[in-house]
Amino acid sequence: MKQAKQNRISVEFDEAHLGVLTAALETYSRLQSGQIGMALDEVYSDRGLTWEEKAYIERAVRYIAFPVEPRREYDGRGGFYDQYDNEYDERGNIAVEGPMWKSYKKRPHLNQQNEAFGVGCPEMKMGTIAFEIKKVIEQYVHYKQNNGYRHITNVAGDGVRGRGYSGIPVPQVVGFEPKLTFLIPKRNQAQVEKMFQDDKAWDKLWKYIRETAFKKKPLPAGKCHRLQKVENQWYVTVEEPYII
Repeated sequence: MKQAKQNRISVEFDEAHLGVLTAALETYSRLQSGQIGMALDEVYSDRGLTWEEKAYIERAVRYIAFPVEPRREYDGRGGFYDQYDNEYDERGNIAVEGPMWKSYKKRPHLNQQNEAFGVGCPEMKMGTIAFEIKKVIEQYVHYKQNNGYRHITNVAGDGVRGRGYSGIPVPQVVGFEPKLTFLIPKRNQAQVEKMFQDDKAWDKLWKYIRETAFKKKPLPAGKCHRLQKVENQWYVTVEEPYII
């Protein structure tokens, strides 16, 4: 997907704002997708709505914002009708569109009760953008709450994969990268330096780092492990470190 031109800006929030932001973005994305009940669960979690109340609101919103296609019925007298008062010819084709259908036909249609649009669908372009912003904030909060680690079974730590689906550059939390850096113990620094200079010892070098340098306190698993030298000291950086 072609990426939009980048016009990056910075907006400062307090961490206390992030729960409201993610809830608002989640609600907007759900409403755009047609998942009205889930949106109500998010925005009215403190209202104690009953199942009947939520179902009533969901039916009303879906009926208006996501109308089903005309459901043609036989009238028993050789004619046809539907829920939008369209007029039909003898072949069962719409001859004259009713005012309601003229208003509704250009809206996105959801024909089944549990049907919804997914992230990336053209019907929810703005909802997709909201989803991606939420995922970035959610990822930051997840790593922050878990001391820089991700719980691999929790999707809150996923973030936005790749370039996303919206075509808009993925937002960033300035200064945040899901990674941890570990200093290789002093007693192992010289050996790492020696093995690094040998192009043929790369596999042996990583085996040495994992099984000797970090034997007592193993490196965490992650998306990838990078070796780097900073001010004459060797470090291992683990991107997207996770715990199970």
